Amino acid sequence: MKKVRTWLRYGAIALVPILFFLNTWQSFRFASLKKEIRKIETDQVESIEENKRRIIAISILNFPARIRTLAENALGLKRPSVDTYIEIRPSSGGINTDG
Repeated sequence: MKKVRTWLRYGAIALVPILFFLNTWQSFRFASLKKEIRKIETDQVESIEENKRRIIAISILNFPARIRTLAENALGLKRPSVDTYIEIRPSSGGINTDG
């Protein structure tokens, strides 16, 4: 019985530094994970802002008046007159004759 108590006492003495080390290690892991989460959240906010800027740029670039101005001024294209249009209608036979 006395031998068991001695082993329990030594076990408790050995357990204290082990638990202290585990607590310290867990605190370190928590701090590093918290830092990583902050970095990921910052990256996410930056990505969202970049996406907003890109959406705005796309909407500006796709604006019909801008495209028309670009076509007329930069490319020298002109809007065709009404009699220049050719209307092509698919045949009503139901057979696909695209070629």
